[in-house]
Amino acid sequence: MLASLPQFMRINSLFGGQPLGLVAFFFLFTPMLYSQPVAADSLRKAYEQERNPEKKLELYYDLALEIKELDLPATFSYADTLERMAQAAHYAKGEARALSLRARATYEQGDIDGAIPLYRDLLVRYRKIGDLEGEGGALNGLGACFAERHQSDSAMVYYIRSAEVKEKTGNLSDLASAYSNIGNLFQDEQAYDKGISYLEKALKIRQELGEDKRIIYTYNNLAVAYGTKGDIEQAMAYARKGISLALEQGNKFVAGVISGGIGNLLNKKGEYREAIRWCEQSAALLKEANRRPNLVFPLVNMATAYNSLNEPAKALSVAQEGYAIMLETGQVQPLEVYYEEMAKAYEKMGDYHQAYFWFKKFMVLDDSLFKADNVRNIAEMEARYETQKKEAEIAAQQLQLSEQQRRLFRQRTWIFSLAMAILALAMLGYLFYNRYRLRKKAELDAALIHEQKLGLNAVIEAQEAERRRIAKDLHDSIAQQLVALKLGFDKLHSKLAASSPDDARQLGAMAQQLDASCTEVRNISHVMLPPALEQHGLAPSLELLLRNSFQQVGIKTEFEYYGLPEVLDEKIEVGIYRIAQELVNNILKHSGAGRVAFQLYHAGGNLVLKVEDDGRSFDFEAARVKGSMGLLNILSRVANLGGAFFSEPGRPQGTISTVRIPL
Repeated sequence: MLASLPQFMRINSLFGGQPLGLVAFFFLFTPMLYSQPVAADSLRKAYEQERNPEKKLELYYDLALEIKELDLPATFSYADTLERMAQAAHYAKGEARALSLRARATYEQGDIDGAIPLYRDLLVRYRKIGDLEGEGGALNGLGACFAERHQSDSAMVYYIRSAEVKEKTGNLSDLASAYSNIGNLFQDEQAYDKGISYLEKALKIRQELGEDKRIIYTYNNLAVAYGTKGDIEQAMAYARKGISLALEQGNKFVAGVISGGIGNLLNKKGEYREAIRWCEQSAALLKEANRRPNLVFPLVNMATAYNSLNEPAKALSVAQEGYAIMLETGQVQPLEVYYEEMAKAYEKMGDYHQAYFWFKKFMVLDDSLFKADNVRNIAEMEARYETQKKEAEIAAQQLQLSEQQRRLFRQRTWIFSLAMAILALAMLGYLFYNRYRLRKKAELDAALIHEQKLGLNAVIEAQEAERRRIAKDLHDSIAQQLVALKLGFDKLHSKLAASSPDDARQLGAMAQQLDASCTEVRNISHVMLPPALEQHGLAPSLELLLRNSFQQVGIKTEFEYYGLPEVLDEKIEVGIYRIAQELVNNILKHSGAGRVAFQLYHAGGNLVLKVEDDGRSFDFEAARVKGSMGLLNILSRVANLGGAFFSEPGRPQGTISTVRIPL
């Protein structure tokens, strides 16, 4: 069951450790001056007194970060003002600061697709001005976006690159933020011990730096990690530390979040009355912090506790209140838990019709649709509902019919039940037969696919062998003969230069044409069998391919590779190289791109090639239906290597193609 789903809310760090919830927060809040924390007041005074334009811009940026914690929508207005001020002062770093505010607010509102292109633009800007600290923050932001998309491999790449940049800057506070986010990502992958080790590294750094404001978020994340791992006592210890420190700082929002988490932990321990007390405290703090969307977590924890105490009316009341907030704010988590708790409350109250309705909604939404416990609960609820319905029908008939009619009814019921039992047996037999037939068909299909794969492998190997033979013939035979012929032309040209200048010039022109033919033959042989692939390996060969393909047409290229095995199978090297050739040809012919980025790295037991351009988007499905030869070549080679190929539109334009080959 999902009654204990995420009632702790984990908190990530963006740029210098500023907090950001993973759950999207949608709220409207207009703070008065007197409600702002002391930090905002002191920053506002310092901003008004500062005369240096650049320092004034930095103070305004710090003030905007403080205001963001109170009024998220207002952040966009601060970003616009900061951008205008930076442009007037010709301060490039200030413009980047404005963009970072906009990216962070966009992410915090839950618009991940909108935040990713902003962070990529921000990364380019910080690299252009040589700001390592800003570059590390932009990489960290991209990692958080991909973590929110549950693309763990991409998120981990960006987080690690962010940590490497932050280590160069020597900024321990930013490094702690990177460690915290890497720890959270390991926790998502259920590598709890690794995640906790990174979070404890982050905590140690922040304690040494005295960063009390950021320590509360690390306490919360450690509580989530230990709670998910199952170490309830350790989780509660960190949660209480986080609440105490948050209340000292006047941060009622985080104190409310962690209080709700303690309610969830107490539910797991079976201490339901105490859990309700903590959830009520959580709701009160969140209301004072004007964080209405986040009330859904303590309210559903209270519903769980009341149901466990067999007080379904109270459980239903708080569940309906939280569910109304979810509908109002458009949230999706923890929707499954609300469905389940309302179903439980109706069941305990004897309203099986409503219980059955909410359990059905829960089953549709729940990922574990076919778990035995859930199926059994649905079956029991449906049986109770049907039984209650039939009992009501029988009672109504008993009031109207005589004893003879009741006997007739029972007889008909027995016949109907017997017929239904026979029908059920027939259906069961048919299902078993159909399952057997489908299994045999699947075995046949698998055998056919295996044969097709063997045939495809043979075709590709024969094709590569033919390429090698033709390339060798071109290089060793035709190219050598053309070179010898050219040397003869040069010698004859020297003899005719004195006696017949006109004939010498004509012969010289023919020699130039012959020289161009030699070069063309050599290029063709290199394309069919690149010598760099055998001599230097895959990465240098791809780098040479990009330079030769895009340099002359003015397309900017980026090529990154890391974490590659020292030795790659020749079949994989050739396959990846041929796939890259097809992608390069597609970009040159169809995209109209001005920038192309290649990434080659080892992640999760796979060799990954990611190609991104900023040209016209490539319609993968349309090309596959049309039967594009280039795409068919890519798909056949990927299938031969047992890998996968993905293509998606870029943001705001372009195409991102990803190839994963298992090693």
